[in-house]
Amino acid sequence: MTPDDLKRAICAKAHELGANLVRSCSVRMWETHPMQSPEFWPHAIWPWAENVIVLGIPLYAPMIRTTPSMVYQDLYDTSNRVLDDIAYRLTNYIVTGLGYRAIFFPRDCYYNIEALEANPNAAFSHVVAGYYAGMGSIGDSHNLLTKEFGPRVRLVSVVTDAPLTPDAMLQKNVCIHCGKCLQSCPSQCFRKNGDAIYDMDKTACTRYHIMLKKQRHWPCGVCVSVCPVGEDMKAYRGERMISEDGIRHCQAFGS
Repeated sequence: MTPDDLKRAICAKAHELGANLVRSCSVRMWETHPMQSPEFWPHAIWPWAENVIVLGIPLYAPMIRTTPSMVYQDLYDTSNRVLDDIAYRLTNYIVTGLGYRAIFFPRDCYYNIEALEANPNAAFSHVVAGYYAGMGSIGDSHNLLTKEFGPRVRLVSVVTDAPLTPDAMLQKNVCIHCGKCLQSCPSQCFRKNGDAIYDMDKTACTRYHIMLKKQRHWPCGVCVSVCPVGEDMKAYRGERMISEDGIRHCQAFGS
């Protein structure tokens, strides 16, 4: 197979398994466009690695709008299970079906939210990988913003030595700099930084999540919920996505 043929076969398989968004990039992007120290580069961990395939599935805006609630928590947990299942099966297809080496970085890449309080860095950033693969741009909220779903997308990555034609990075920033994530954040973890993306106090964000977890409903997701970017929002423009009573109901019961 040519790199183009191989890419088409892998993308088709990923879509068959349930991925909505599929993009790929060379591992050299971590060197040529450095955003993290070398210890986070995929080929520093897996020396045989050549490409990273990033897979995305949506989170549904009306469910996120109930946050913090068990409705959103179950959506988040379900998306995690689905992503790891897709990534495992796609890795298996690449290894046993196509004969190339591959592994997948699980969707979160950290043990639990408490572990991030001591060291607020996951083992791998799917946001950075998605940015390099042209799936979206990194918004002021530090989330990956896609044109399809805005930040309402969950990601997982497959690392492989399969020779794949890379996708181009986006040239236009998807973030519209509306300030809604800054104004709405319950932990007030964002600070303006001139024209750059907001500075983020990761510890403040993490501690707020730990508090929510103790209250039996997490993660937060407010910055994801209020973001107006994404084609998925078109279906709800001009009408209420959920009633205020509905939000209170979902937050009052089940948690």
